[in-house]
Amino acid sequence: MYEDAQEIFNYLPIRRDTSEDEYLKHLWSSFTLLEKAERLWEKDANGFAVDDASLKMARPFSVMPYHLLFMMSVQYKMLQIALAHKTATDLFFTVVGGRNKAQLLSPKRSVFDMALINERTIPDIFQLVSLNPDVIKKCKDLVDHRNDTLAHAKGGIEQDVETKILEYGSVLDAVQKCCLPINQKWANNWLLEIKAGDDIAQFMETHFLDSRFSPRDFGDIVSILLEAEQLDFEQWEQVVEKGFDLAHSQTIEALKLISQSELDEGRRFNAIRVLHENGDIDEEMRKSMIEKETDAEILELLKKQ
Repeated sequence: MYEDAQEIFNYLPIRRDTSEDEYLKHLWSSFTLLEKAERLWEKDANGFAVDDASLKMARPFSVMPYHLLFMMSVQYKMLQIALAHKTATDLFFTVVGGRNKAQLLSPKRSVFDMALINERTIPDIFQLVSLNPDVIKKCKDLVDHRNDTLAHAKGGIEQDVETKILEYGSVLDAVQKCCLPINQKWANNWLLEIKAGDDIAQFMETHFLDSRFSPRDFGDIVSILLEAEQLDFEQWEQVVEKGFDLAHSQTIEALKLISQSELDEGRRFNAIRVLHENGDIDEEMRKSMIEKETDAEILELLKKQ
């Protein structure tokens, strides 16, 4: 369960301001402490030193801070959608904002301001990115479950924490896929701004904060950046490095696509070199590439063991 829970950070911003970062750290610490209680109890049951079996009773409440991590992920997505669809989101905030309308419409609004909206109403904003109505309903169901079962003194206890975490993840994954066009537009805008000699690493760090980009967001655009002709070699290398750090699997896939379809031999060589150095070319792929390759330098690289 712990590994599945960590996936939440793929949907939270790479760079956050201090207050947001502290809040998220508090939520994650609370979750891990409550989740750890079950693992400590299990060790005790197997003969380890922990002797308080009541620890097991704490774990069901780990869903409480995790739900807030989920809602923070959703609220960050709302801000991203607001940047891409200003007119429509302003109308949404006007309709649902009530006495908080001015704060929600302010250009200085924060991710915390999104919580001024009725929690059950929040998922409706994802209609703007054509999220499946069933997923919107699922998101509302998760909110209802927390509110009706756990948030008040009604005797509710979450018995299946693992399933709930997977359900949170499935909703976030569906929202992410619907936001792909927004991320692609961000990437194309970035490429219009980048100039020769720019430090791409610093450029990305600055824009991660402005755009509230998450690792999954960067994974959505890494192929666009790696295939961009205007990046020089050093800039391209910086994108690769950032991709390995934030979105390893998507970066590998992007490099594989370049290695097999890029017409520019220099760019193809660099992609193959990176894959080779990282051990991401298996024998079957290597043989297939050798059969199709005509560039002598690339062939020499592929034949190295």
